[in-house]
Amino acid sequence: MIAFTIVPSPDHHRDDHPENRERFSHFDRIAGLPFQDRLLKLEPAPATIEQVIRVHGPEYVDALQAVMAKAPGFLDPDTYITPQSFASSLAAAGGLLALVDSMLDGQAESGFALVRPPGHHATPERAMGFCLLNNVAIAARHVQDRGAGRVLIVDFDVHHGNGTQDAFYDDPSIFFISTHQRGIYPGTGALSETGRSPGCGTTMNVPLVAGAGDRSFARVMDELIAPAAGRFQPDFVLVSAGFDAHWTDPLASLQLSATGYFMLASGLAALSRRHCPGKLAFSLEGGYNPESLVECVAAVFYALAGQETAPDSIGPAPRPEPDISTLIRELRSVHQL
Repeated sequence: MIAFTIVPSPDHHRDDHPENRERFSHFDRIAGLPFQDRLLKLEPAPATIEQVIRVHGPEYVDALQAVMAKAPGFLDPDTYITPQSFASSLAAAGGLLALVDSMLDGQAESGFALVRPPGHHATPERAMGFCLLNNVAIAARHVQDRGAGRVLIVDFDVHHGNGTQDAFYDDPSIFFISTHQRGIYPGTGALSETGRSPGCGTTMNVPLVAGAGDRSFARVMDELIAPAAGRFQPDFVLVSAGFDAHWTDPLASLQLSATGYFMLASGLAALSRRHCPGKLAFSLEGGYNPESLVECVAAVFYALAGQETAPDSIGPAPRPEPDISTLIRELRSVHQL
């Protein structure tokens, strides 16, 4: 079975902000996927404070909860709050926790938490980049609490997952891999950032040049992610699934298509089957064009269902891709792959 949760958080919303409830406006299409008999919709409960403080300090959680009294407003130039944002963030984290529990309990083999607000920029002590609580980081600690020793986190959002990196930078039990566009927000994620002792070597950053697309990501999957995972031997795989690397997305300049996302998700599914069958969970991060977002989300479901192809009504990017051979060589050398 493929489990999924949908947590749209309609009360966490601003009309003038790209991360708003309209991102989910087409998710009713999930009900029309042709393998409905293999989908299991979960009704999640919010994350508890005890689960959240496994990643975020109690002082930060208390301050975040208290600042809701001053909402609506902004915590920084990018990150807004409404009076319901703290509750929405607990609900989003809970959506992913319910998903991973369904796998640990044997109900599902893989799944997708369609949740907002996103989380991968939230550091243990700071909200930023549209994110208040780090959903994937909270889930990583949760699966470890339930017995998974080694967790692989793959983040393919167009922006570097700085918050997740910060949470685990010195932790050798969690291998964090981020593919992202070089030189854009938040300005972190250089290939030289590889972890800190004793976690040295368990962070891999893949900073791609503008224009990288389907062929580049296929190479990254085959030549970097797969061999790194083979060496790490994870017990669970979590994916920060951002779709703002699609070529129609307004916030960046990578060139993935829905077909490219299908191939990437298929590669991650194959990787999970090799190393930790039944333990692959995707969690939504970015993606700010609602039409391409739902197409890419559907492509991931097609991959998890083992389909040979996925629909791509938007099609491929119109521009040629740059050659990333030098980056691949440098990363293989840095990580001794």
